[in-house]
Amino acid sequence: MDKYHLDIRDRIKGPVFSILTPFDPETEEIDFNSLERYIQTVYDAGGNIFYVMAYNSRFSQLTFDEIKTLNEFVVKTAKAIDTNNIVIVADPPHCSTKISTEFAKHAEAVGADMISLIVRERYYSNQQIFTHFKMINDACSIGILIHEMPFLNGLGGPIVQWPLELLDQVADLSNVIAIKEDAKNDDYSDQVIRLLKDRVSIIISGGGKSQWMRFEDKGCQAWLNGIGVFEPRLATSFWRAWNSGNKNIVNRIVNEVEAPFFDHGVKKYGWHLTIKVALESFGHMSKHDRMPLMPLGKEEADKFLIKLDKLPIKELII
Repeated sequence: MDKYHLDIRDRIKGPVFSILTPFDPETEEIDFNSLERYIQTVYDAGGNIFYVMAYNSRFSQLTFDEIKTLNEFVVKTAKAIDTNNIVIVADPPHCSTKISTEFAKHAEAVGADMISLIVRERYYSNQQIFTHFKMINDACSIGILIHEMPFLNGLGGPIVQWPLELLDQVADLSNVIAIKEDAKNDDYSDQVIRLLKDRVSIIISGGGKSQWMRFEDKGCQAWLNGIGVFEPRLATSFWRAWNSGNKNIVNRIVNEVEAPFFDHGVKKYGWHLTIKVALESFGHMSKHDRMPLMPLGKEEADKFLIKLDKLPIKELII
């Protein structure tokens, strides 16, 4: 791993801000004005790690050309604000190795720090997946983030977690510097973190700050934001409180904001619909997406917003 990759790896700590793609509710085109304002809002709150990713960024609703445009826009916007910002972009969830390589080269050309690679083709063997990553690794020099989530099973039956020996092998590729640990299985996550903590930066995903707190002392360096998506200052306030030993703020953000948000919103209506309602409520973007993803209905959104408005968000921002 070269000096530049080591520097990026070591700077991936604390909150990582995923990019939710905004759409114009009438035309369904990407709303780049809202996106530019949102990136600035995250930065002003103290965020400096931006992650364009397959699902939150709505890649399934975009053409390949639009994904490239989105990747480049986020890189250029975030880097124009501050060249020290870290920007991670991604390849499409369903595509060939050739296309993933094309996206990696494009990401490198536009100045991204990393390309997040996800494999949604069915899993048949470790050799299949390792070869995919090695071909991309050898074709470019951009840092690689492994988007590790369960594979679809090529033989039918239940999903397949990444075999640990496969992760071990892929993590040794020269450009691999981070992993998005997205198994949503604590026992498995524990094994992954122990295996990889000394080689890559680990961004845990799926359970917010409370999940990260369970793994921080085991070597997990960062988490993918949940409530920090709609109010970035909550994430940076939590991070400051954590580093200063302010357990009161840490515990209140988790217990009085994060837990109710998930209980009254995400568990009832799903992450993708709930977070867009929250983003609209905080003035960042419209809750609308492209069909076939419909926004949360008015009645359900209003019920959720009543709960959201009661959360002690402002008093916990430090």
